[in-house]
Amino acid sequence: MKFIDYLKDKYKEIILSILSFLLVIMILLIFDVNIKLVFFISLILISDMFIVLIYNFMKRKNFYNDIKMTLNKLDKKYLITEMFKEPNFIEGEIFKDYLYEINKSMIENINKYKYTTEEFIEYIEMWCHEIKTPLATLYLLFENNKSKINDSIKEEVDKIDNLIEQVLYFARSGNVEKDYIIKEVNLKDVVDSVIKKNKKDLIGKKIKIKIGNLNIVNTDSKWLIFILNQIITNSIKYISKNPIIEIYSKELKNSVVLYIKDNGIGIPSSEITRVFDKFFTGSNGRKYKSTGIGLYLSKKLCEKLGHGINIESKINEYTIVSITFPKNSMTNDVYKNC
Repeated sequence: MKFIDYLKDKYKEIILSILSFLLVIMILLIFDVNIKLVFFISLILISDMFIVLIYNFMKRKNFYNDIKMTLNKLDKKYLITEMFKEPNFIEGEIFKDYLYEINKSMIENINKYKYTTEEFIEYIEMWCHEIKTPLATLYLLFENNKSKINDSIKEEVDKIDNLIEQVLYFARSGNVEKDYIIKEVNLKDVVDSVIKKNKKDLIGKKIKIKIGNLNIVNTDSKWLIFILNQIITNSIKYISKNPIIEIYSKELKNSVVLYIKDNGIGIPSSEITRVFDKFFTGSNGRKYKSTGIGLYLSKKLCEKLGHGINIESKINEYTIVSITFPKNSMTNDVYKNC
């Protein structure tokens, strides 16, 4: 808050004060008051006007500066009403009361929205679990009644199952911390589970799997299986001739990096920076009817788990997705407290 801005805001009061001051001087001169006394009175009036202006300016400046400094220190800005000092002028008190009411209303509305969202997420999770029962029955029927038609229907049911799983994990992705346990996990067990899950597609499309060295990392196996499944599903979807998927890990000084490499159609360089964006399908995704949600969820879940994820690709040659698992002492301490 600058003094010049304060004077501009108070220019009407200043003009009125000056006019009143001139009127008093004129009256004194009309009544033939001693010129020295008039000068002395004038000096007192001018000094009083400036003292009042400066005093009021300093009160307001200190109050608003205090609010600004407090806001800069706060991560949660909405707590400002509980933090700044009590104002010592009427406008400040009115401002604080209004700000408190606005803040209170905002928190009440957020809580209503939060409650509604939580209810909806609970319903989605329940629905996803309930729909698994008829799907399991369908799979049983397919196993007991094998035919080309049933095999074709089963492929479509597999797609439905995959999409339901995406919906479930998407619903949970906002509160991963409530639903995961970080512990030592053998990457081989996770990779085996994902390969088993996609066994039919891998065999059907004659995709060769090459598994290298796989380390032990700190993660949640359930969430990591989902993440890897999204990546492997993409590799299967965007295959080329003589398809091969390589999965291996490397131990670095402060981390372990898991690599999933395929020799598929690749990703154009103009799109590589957007592959983790929500609903981004790109030129390849539009051809293969992709949802654009798998990699977005993978990125989001990796961030929640404290893992890094990166992707590099060369068109018609390869795509490599890497997941980084930190292993420094600070991260391990955090994992132990989860």
